[in-house]
Amino acid sequence: MNTVVLGLQWGDEGKGKAIDYLAGSFSVVVRFQGGHNAGHTVYYQGQKVVLHVLPSGIFYPACSAVIANGVVVQPLQLVEEIRNARALGLSLQNLALSENAPLILPFHQELDVVFEDSRYQRIGTTRRGIGPAYEDVIGRRALFMGDLLREDVFRAKIAPLAEYYQRLFSAHGHPAGNLDEAIDRYLSAGAFLRPFVCNTTLLLQRAFAAQKEILFEGAQGTLLDINLGTYPFVTSSNTTIAGVFSGTGLSHKAVDRVIGITKAYTTRVGEGPFPSELTDENGRLLRERGNEYGSTTGRPRRVGWLDLVALKYAVQVNGVDSLFVTKLDVLDELEEIQAVVAYDGRGGLFSPHADALSDVRPVYHALPGWQKKLGAIERFQDLPRQVHEYLRFIEDFVGVRVSHVSIGGERRQTIEISG
Repeated sequence: MNTVVLGLQWGDEGKGKAIDYLAGSFSVVVRFQGGHNAGHTVYYQGQKVVLHVLPSGIFYPACSAVIANGVVVQPLQLVEEIRNARALGLSLQNLALSENAPLILPFHQELDVVFEDSRYQRIGTTRRGIGPAYEDVIGRRALFMGDLLREDVFRAKIAPLAEYYQRLFSAHGHPAGNLDEAIDRYLSAGAFLRPFVCNTTLLLQRAFAAQKEILFEGAQGTLLDINLGTYPFVTSSNTTIAGVFSGTGLSHKAVDRVIGITKAYTTRVGEGPFPSELTDENGRLLRERGNEYGSTTGRPRRVGWLDLVALKYAVQVNGVDSLFVTKLDVLDELEEIQAVVAYDGRGGLFSPHADALSDVRPVYHALPGWQKKLGAIERFQDLPRQVHEYLRFIEDFVGVRVSHVSIGGERRQTIEISG
């Protein structure tokens, strides 16, 4: 079945491992939104690999790995990522890059810094130019991957845009970079990427028509969605099911199943409300045991108990069919585990806007911990009774079943639960 894999929290849910585990059963794996602010961590031949834009399908030579039109691309970064992948022995002959993918241009990262530093309210962006690139798309002034393959077109289109932004930099007292040098480097990157560039919408439509199985790989998480997340502390793209269609050119008929990824607890990077955040010893333990530091930025993640109110909202928004629960083993040492089941004064209602969510106080339900290491267990029935109780409590609250649990970083440390 064609399957969408989406994060259901504030990103960093472990989508990389989940997608890597699932990808071997598919003919096509496609990234449909976001940029190199994503950090999908997988293990390949015992080595930790962080993918930023490359789809996880690159590890399967028989699987097409597609970067679709909804992804914003920084060409220099993508070239580096491809070279790193080849150093691992991957040919990448299965990689396809959309000619309609918007470009993150040389001045977009500088703009990200200027905008973030000038805000009255910090957002906590990765400062990688993602937001300004998407702003140019909405502002109808973006340049695309196809433009980079034609030097005369690229130079003609970037010139007025550069002039526009240089005036903005001057207004903020920000020094201008060497654009001519940057353009030359971009054109060189374009020449390197040319063999991968194609019409990915047509490629995907043909794959669908041929009944090839497609895995859609989301980045970030539902609560960071530009329309449905905790605005304004969100990313600049649609991280929900809606992003699949605008980001690929396929219709809703191309999706058969939605798998939602959630940690067994909750994390968040950057600013914004976080009702279940822990600042005590439990929070420190979860951060250290879970290695909760951003794979893209290295920033320590904020940690908290699993927020079932927010999770249920994300499940409903995306029409999730099943849950893939990651990092269950991080809870191994805890005598008691808590989960948010309501917000004081608001019942079970989740309001995505930051102002409303900042005022809520979480109501917790305590469950017994298992205090046993899970990493070597291979069968679901062999997991401790308390694990079964915890997973069943999650299922009953959000209304969908748990289909997979992850109990370690390796691909083999995944247990599939029969429905």
